[in-house]
Amino acid sequence: MLRALADGRSNAEIAAAVNVSVETVKTHIKGILAKLGVRDRTQAVVWAYRSGFIRR
Repeated sequence: MLRALADGRSNAEIAAAVNVSVETVKTHIKGILAKLGVRDRTQAVVWAYRSGFIRR
């Protein structure tokens, strides 16, 4: 999910790619935000790049 966020995909695009509902994607993203201690998708993507989880 975090990689999909970094790719700029919408919730609907992520849901279609992994064959789950948009609500399920929202739930997973909320969990990611909480675990990373960030407030929004943008900060999660910044975290992913700064930590090395995602490479350019």
